[in-house]
Amino acid sequence: MQQILVFTDLDGTLIDHDTYDFKEARPALGQLRARSIPVIICSSKTRAEIEVYRRRMGLCDPFIAENGVAVFVPRHALDLRDISSVEKSTYHVVELGVPYADLCTIWREIKRKKNFRMKGFSEMTIEEIAAWTGLPLEEVRLAARREYSEPFVFSDTPAQFRLLASLLQRKGLRITRGGRFYHMTGPNDKGKAVEILRKAYANTYPERRIWAAGLGDSANDIPMLRHVDMPIVIRKKTGEWERIHGIEPVLYSDKAGPRGWAEAIHTILNSSS
Repeated sequence: MQQILVFTDLDGTLIDHDTYDFKEARPALGQLRARSIPVIICSSKTRAEIEVYRRRMGLCDPFIAENGVAVFVPRHALDLRDISSVEKSTYHVVELGVPYADLCTIWREIKRKKNFRMKGFSEMTIEEIAAWTGLPLEEVRLAARREYSEPFVFSDTPAQFRLLASLLQRKGLRITRGGRFYHMTGPNDKGKAVEILRKAYANTYPERRIWAAGLGDSANDIPMLRHVDMPIVIRKKTGEWERIHGIEPVLYSDKAGPRGWAEAIHTILNSSS
C-alpha cells in the first residue's frame, strides 16, 4: 500500500494569480478528498492567510507557511516523534525560520548602511500592500501578519541585488523569488519542510510507502519539487513555465493556474490507480 501526498503552492498554482479564485480546481479537490489524499498547502503566504484558504477549500491537512519557515500540524493529526515542535493555538509547529522581529532589525540595518532602493512589508502601509497584491484590505491585514519572513520589492540594479544577497548570506539569511515579491528568510526552504512532513507521515503510516507529488509555478517552489516523487510545474499566465534544472523527470501542465492544477491532479490520480 502507498500513502499519496499532494504538496501544492497557492498563487499561480492552486489559485489564480490575479483573481485568487480556485473554482476550476474544485472538482479535483473533491476527488482528492474522496480518496483521502492530503492536500498540503506549501506557500509564501502567512499562517493566517492559509487558514482562510483551508476553510474555503474544506481542507484539514497540515500546511507549510512563508516559504517553508514553519510546518503547522493540527494536534493529534500525525506522529511527530523525533521531530522537534512547539504548541501554538491548535497546532504542533515545527519552526525552521528566524523570528520576524529579528529579520526586520537586520533589514533596517542593511538598508540604512547601503541605501538600497527596496521596500519591505514592514515599511508599507496596508494600502500599499493592497496596491501591490490586488487583495481586499481585510485579506491584506492577514498577509501583513508575518511570523518568519519579509516580502519586499526591489527597484535597484542587478549589481546591488547581488550585494544584498551577499550581505544577507553573511548573516545566515537568504532571498527567494515568488510570483510577486522577493522574500527574505532564514536558512529554510520549502524542501526542508516537505522532508519533515514526509517523515511525519511515514511515522504515522509505517505500513505504507509514502509517495508525494508537488505542484508549483515559481522559483521558490523548486526546493519543494526536488523532494517529491512527481514534480509538476504549472504553466504561468504568460504562457511560460519556470525554468527547472537538475530535476528529472518533470511534468509541465498545458494549462495555467487552477486549470493546470486540476489537469495535473488528474495525471496523478490516473498514474496511481
